[in-house]
Amino acid sequence: MNSRLAKQIFYAAGYLSALFLVIFIAYLIWFKPVATCFDNRRNQNETDIDCGGQCQACEIKTLILPEVSWLKYFPADNQIVIAAEIKNSNLNYAADFFSYTIDIYDNGGVKIKSLMKNSFIYAGEIKYLVESVEIDSKKIKEIKISFSNIHWKLNEEFKKPTTQLREIKTESTVVSGFLTNNNAFRLSKIRIFGFLYNQYGILIGASKTELENISAFEEKFFKINFPKNLGDINPDKTKVYAEAIK
Repeated sequence: MNSRLAKQIFYAAGYLSALFLVIFIAYLIWFKPVATCFDNRRNQNETDIDCGGQCQACEIKTLILPEVSWLKYFPADNQIVIAAEIKNSNLNYAADFFSYTIDIYDNGGVKIKSLMKNSFIYAGEIKYLVESVEIDSKKIKEIKISFSNIHWKLNEEFKKPTTQLREIKTESTVVSGFLTNNNAFRLSKIRIFGFLYNQYGILIGASKTELENISAFEEKFFKINFPKNLGDINPDKTKVYAEAIK
């Protein structure tokens, strides 16, 4: 190999190296995807793929999604009332936010209505969802509920406030009583759910009401109205539950 050819190869190699360096720097600055907690890679300071470090705890990957214990609906004039009992089986984790979707299907299996809402659930909690939908109950064959966008938090970071219900009375289709905020802090909102049963213990109606801005240790009166013509109501079997929002 003569010296001229050697110089050409040397310069070409240098040129290619410089070009590669420029392209590599441009890739790092403008084109390389930003590392995230959802890129299916172990990067940043993660202890496993997309978890640990600055991402969510790896334990969250094994958490159980909210489970539906039962889901029912009740005709109410020109609408229906949908009620569900759900459970968070995770004793160390709560969810300060999650979305749920209620899908309603007709007799042909076609989805005719969807309702999207947000809620929360405390660690190990059994809670209730009650929603009204304007739809003819005769068109309904099936109702399903699904969960998404769950934001898990350690139990210590999202603890359940304590409340007390007393003097619950059922008169026709109205349930009333008193609720006490047993905490040393104000509660921005409390939802109170009521469930009516007939003499055979069958659930025949569900409804809810809300109280706002309940001061520390304050007691407030509440009243839950139900649709009329529910049939034979057994007042002794009425059940009432409260959920508090800090």
